[in-house]
Amino acid sequence: MKPSTKILPATPQPLTIPAVQSGKYNNLVWLDQGLIVQADVATASSAHRFFWLTDNLEIGDPVAIPDATDADVTFHYYPQRLPNGKLGLRYSTDMFELNGPPKDTNQYVQFDPTTEQLTTLLPASLPREVMKNSDVVWSPTLDRALITDGEYLESHFYWWTAATGLQPLDLGVAVAQYFAWSPDGTTIAFFGKPSVGSGSVPGALTKPANLYLMDADGGNRRMILADAYGVAGLQWSPNGRWLVIVARFNGSRDIVWLVDSQTGDRLQLTPEGRYQWPVWSPDGSELAVIWYDPADTGVEGNDYVILLAVPPLAR
Repeated sequence: MKPSTKILPATPQPLTIPAVQSGKYNNLVWLDQGLIVQADVATASSAHRFFWLTDNLEIGDPVAIPDATDADVTFHYYPQRLPNGKLGLRYSTDMFELNGPPKDTNQYVQFDPTTEQLTTLLPASLPREVMKNSDVVWSPTLDRALITDGEYLESHFYWWTAATGLQPLDLGVAVAQYFAWSPDGTTIAFFGKPSVGSGSVPGALTKPANLYLMDADGGNRRMILADAYGVAGLQWSPNGRWLVIVARFNGSRDIVWLVDSQTGDRLQLTPEGRYQWPVWSPDGSELAVIWYDPADTGVEGNDYVILLAVPPLAR
């Protein structure tokens, strides 16, 4: 049964296109040291590189993640703020060889911006079919992870610990994505689609997703919000009460919403537009989000990172 939820009274924050240099952005993370964005920059060795944002939210210095010395190219994917405040990412390498078996390696690491030290959390010895497109969320103690192989249709999901390795997880839905582990460690949120129609990717994309919560052991799965389209982000607030999402409802364009994890009620933060990767400030007073091509030019590279004030109700 679909939950009964309501839209809370709120005035969306008015937005104007920032008077700063735009960029081609994908993925965003907010550390104590500042905001980091994944950006496609011509001078970088690949499009999968992370950069600090300046105070006026323009591209700044590259994040000093060291490249592998035993590979031709290194890629950085899916940055996230780990529970210990450090930067987590999938760290992949490859060789420029056209023939023979794949030479890529894929592991999950943490990077400490204060010491510039890189530490392996998930080893490259895990199966390639699991790790090559993986997305990972961590328990607050960093001793347990939930891993998806990132295949969208026919995705596989796993628990991981150092003691037991990979253990399959059945989520009871056809498609699941955008996982988030609550700060207190008790609850995992995710978006899932119970069915995908014909089983094709285009067919699946037309189906709505529901927002689910489950206990940290995978049990007590319950739906708190139904019929979201175009989902593009999910993250818990630092106080563990609210979830920020990007989604469409009832034929709208993208909107940044705050969802009350206890009731499923939602609060609209932005006008309709194109948004992705909302992240909370460490103190919970602001959100940052990528605003894609707000002038609707249709030209790549006209993206901005903007800040949104969190209403008092959600602080």
